[in-house]
Amino acid sequence: MHRNRLQVLNDIFGEASVVRFPNLFKKLGQRQHPTLGLDIGSHSIKLAEFSKDRTLRRIGRALVPSQAIIDGSIKKTDELAEVLISLIDNLQPKARYVATSITGYSVIIKKVHIPYQDEREIEDNLLFEAEEYIPFEIEDVYIDFYPLGNRHPDSPGTDILLVAAKKDVVNEYANFIQDIGLFPAIVDVEAFVLGNIFEESSSITRPVALVDLGAQKTTITVVGQGTSFFEKDIPFGGDQLTEAIQKSTGFNYEAAEKIKIAGNEDPVLMREVALVCRDLCDVWATELKKVLDFYNAGSNREARPTQVFISGGSSLLKGLDRFFSNRIGLSVKTFNPLQRFQITQDIESAYLSSIAPQMAIATGLALRTVTK
Repeated sequence: MHRNRLQVLNDIFGEASVVRFPNLFKKLGQRQHPTLGLDIGSHSIKLAEFSKDRTLRRIGRALVPSQAIIDGSIKKTDELAEVLISLIDNLQPKARYVATSITGYSVIIKKVHIPYQDEREIEDNLLFEAEEYIPFEIEDVYIDFYPLGNRHPDSPGTDILLVAAKKDVVNEYANFIQDIGLFPAIVDVEAFVLGNIFEESSSITRPVALVDLGAQKTTITVVGQGTSFFEKDIPFGGDQLTEAIQKSTGFNYEAAEKIKIAGNEDPVLMREVALVCRDLCDVWATELKKVLDFYNAGSNREARPTQVFISGGSSLLKGLDRFFSNRIGLSVKTFNPLQRFQITQDIESAYLSSIAPQMAIATGLALRTVTK
């Protein structure tokens, strides 16, 4: 799958082709190492691990302390480390090389046309070309690209997918992982991870829209036949819903979060909460439709999605798939990233079913391997 080329977008201790991640470790000899998929979100940390035969052997999640991560940046390092260490102690994964991902303001993804065709020539000139498209100082970012071919026959050169990630954010996550005794091996982009895990777990080849509903942001990517057509982050997520319930009921954040997830036996209260949820989900659906309409307006018919798959914690809201489908006008389904994988007997099927849609990023990362 081509998106594996973008590892920001590369194995941290791999061969750097442009200005990618720093070499944190010496080379260890050439062999395949499995990775621990680690999705560090603002609401929870998700962890997944596959065995060498691609059987899921470990999976789990743990809640993140409030305000520990804001806008993708780690604010409470010690508290977050305690949560992750406890999760690792509980699950006992074997892998020590970690694949994680970043998203949001710290990542820029653009499809651009450059006047070069040979990949080495692109690499040699990428920094110069990238300055025109990146709103950060060029020395403050890691850069990678993926060649898309020439879609402009009248203009010599190549179309590329240009990706830039802020060094301070990448280094922050790499240092955090290293400080708890693991080896940061891969830092990827969430939109690409989402596309990769969908291709691994589905036989659908026609373009689809993947919508990962996180706590503070929602990632949308359109993929089909091994190609990323479109990527965008929208600043809304499950925290908005919790805050709306909190405001409506007068409960504190923790109580509002519990009602959002598990409900309440008070029918009057639940009718009020249902109205709050419906109003906010209607806003979400409107925003999603705007994004998809914008994408469709600039795309040919063959690249337009015919289905939407939702994942992330908020995708577990009862009836959200049907609600979105009615508002967006497309078939909407909840995405199970583990539906085509073997599962070790140690993992209870009921538990797995309850968390699977939240684990799309973590499982996508866990499929990665590093060759050293």
